[in-house]
Amino acid sequence: MLVMILENVPVGLRGELTRWLLEPHPGVFVGHVSARVRDRLWEKAVDARGTGGVIQIWSTNAEQRFRLRMHGVTRRRVVEWEGVQLIAVPLPADGQPPPEGPRPAKAGCESPDMGV
Repeated sequence: MLVMILENVPVGLRGELTRWLLEPHPGVFVGHVSARVRDRLWEKAVDARGTGGVIQIWSTNAEQRFRLRMHGVTRRRVVEWEGVQLIAVPLPADGQPPPEGPRPAKAGCESPDMGV
């Protein structure tokens, strides 16, 4: 399984990827291709991304059962910690985390977290 997410890329790149993958949502592509095709799609996306960003996620036999890579301007970045890939989300420019209170409980739920 392969997932590619494109942010702020030229429309032509999205059209090119639809030759190999389905686009269930704008900028999100999914499909099942060989490792060779996966790497070629990555190269094509990186070369044609303009000022945008590309994220690619694919199935593997690794501990997490997937790997991912990012290139270009995205709001997040991949951090590897003891062989596990994590996503780092930067703080806003003022250095303070966004204000978040507890989520309100949905009807019929005992706690706010059960409504997810």
